Amino acid sequence: MRYVGFSAVGSNPTPATRTVRSRMSIDKQAIIEYFLGELSRSSEQTRNSRIFYCKKFLEFAGNKPFTEWNKTLVNDFVTSLEDEGYAPLTIRNIIGIVKRVFDAAKAVHEAEKTRLISSVNPDAPSAVAEILKALSLPGPQWDIGKRAMPRGVAIDKLVLTLDEIKQMVTAARNDRLELPQVCYLSLASIYGYRREELLRVRQEDLDFNQKTIFVHTVKGGEQRPQLLADEIIPYLKEYSFDIDYSPFMMSFMFKKLYAKSGVEDRDGGGWHCFRRALDTTLRDLCGALPTKMFMRWRLSSSPEMVDRYYSKDPLENDAEVLSKHPVVEFWA
Repeated sequence: MRYVGFSAVGSNPTPATRTVRSRMSIDKQAIIEYFLGELSRSSEQTRNSRIFYCKKFLEFAGNKPFTEWNKTLVNDFVTSLEDEGYAPLTIRNIIGIVKRVFDAAKAVHEAEKTRLISSVNPDAPSAVAEILKALSLPGPQWDIGKRAMPRGVAIDKLVLTLDEIKQMVTAARNDRLELPQVCYLSLASIYGYRREELLRVRQEDLDFNQKTIFVHTVKGGEQRPQLLADEIIPYLKEYSFDIDYSPFMMSFMFKKLYAKSGVEDRDGGGWHCFRRALDTTLRDLCGALPTKMFMRWRLSSSPEMVDRYYSKDPLENDAEVLSKHPVVEFWA
């Protein structure tokens, strides 16, 4: 097991300092376990994806002391991701995970300091002084900002055009896509499901008698049944949604949609491109509030009082939006 710990305290550390320094070495497993604890409410797919990148960063950090856990280390990590071929949008998401790794490491570091301080023998003042000197070493420093990206990594928030979406749907209807790809494309292109929301779909969420699908919305959105468009029901009936795709596999599936439909593969492309396209298009066709409800934003928590007071029945709202939805007719 490799360790993430402190560098030497001074050029000639005393025996007491060396002892504390060795005791303050932090096992990477402690960071991983704390990191996992913060994901207790996340789905299994989310936990697996985030722990993968947590371990990837810890492996990159190697035995560097916490005094070197800073912007330079993160920048070097970004460079390594670029060299591996990661797209800018993916790197941005990974760095968000790395920020949580820093938070976990800091929490473990502080807990260990507290434990050591409580173990100090009050009858040995010289030992106390040495221990306090060692404990004064800083923990990991996230000096990039709460949401900032290192080295100004540019993110292209790609929005698919309606023509590109139609091209993908046409490929689905002409049997150029596999059934799972067709079904996930139908849900993403009409409802703007996020990648995580697509991963959560199971057969029991579909009620073909009521023509609804229960949406396990993420990011605090409204979790509710949503009205199914008649045009996609035949495809959904054929698929059991029994494959446990990983987030990486789901992203790779989106890339295959590019290839099989002939749409140009651009950096920054992913399932969220549908959501951006629909949010823009449906607002023009249906208005802001019906679009927000259709896209499953939680209106009750909106800072705008007009949003909170919007009380139309969600399924009725779905029906009205679907009647004007430009992508629905692509599936007809």
